[in-house]
Amino acid sequence: MSELPLNKRKQHLLESAIRVFSVKGFDDASMREIAAEAGLTTGAIYHHYKNKDDLFYDAVKEAAYFVHKLSERNENSTLKTNQEMFNEISANVRDRMSKDVEQRLLILLAAYAMSKGGRIQEKYKQDYTEIIQKVADMYFFAFGVENLAYQKSLAAILVAALDGVALQYSLGILKFDDEAFKDTFITFFAESIPAFLRTHRK
Repeated sequence: MSELPLNKRKQHLLESAIRVFSVKGFDDASMREIAAEAGLTTGAIYHHYKNKDDLFYDAVKEAAYFVHKLSERNENSTLKTNQEMFNEISANVRDRMSKDVEQRLLILLAAYAMSKGGRIQEKYKQDYTEIIQKVADMYFFAFGVENLAYQKSLAAILVAALDGVALQYSLGILKFDDEAFKDTFITFFAESIPAFLRTHRK
């Protein structure tokens, strides 16, 4: 595994950590088990993360929050159309809603960050704020939302809705294989935002 480029090795480590955490939970998972799953030494893990807290945090955030993957420009560095941007957001929303293990771990992460307090909670708060801002930026490109307050409010609503869905998945209220619900969720945001903008100033 050490032959992989550094970024690929780290991604493999995060995916391995998710698998171990999903089976063992946070408390019972050990760095040794994660290293074995990843085909790495524990020393190699500590090269990236100083403790299990940080590894858990990064693994779940990477798996569940997709907004860092979104870009308003394509591979040719030209701006995507509104429809292209919307399609990309929709595909990533559907992908996140289809990740059973990651959705459950996301709820665990939120509870963990708030119960730990201190540095972990502050990091979670900062990252969450950045996620909302990134979604707000994407709303400008996907829907033409120019009003900054609306951008942020609509973004916060979408992120809150996704996390609420994760909670309902974790409780078994919603089913991961319910594709009709995913269609309804995406369609609701696709239709409600333009309708909102038609009756409010951009």
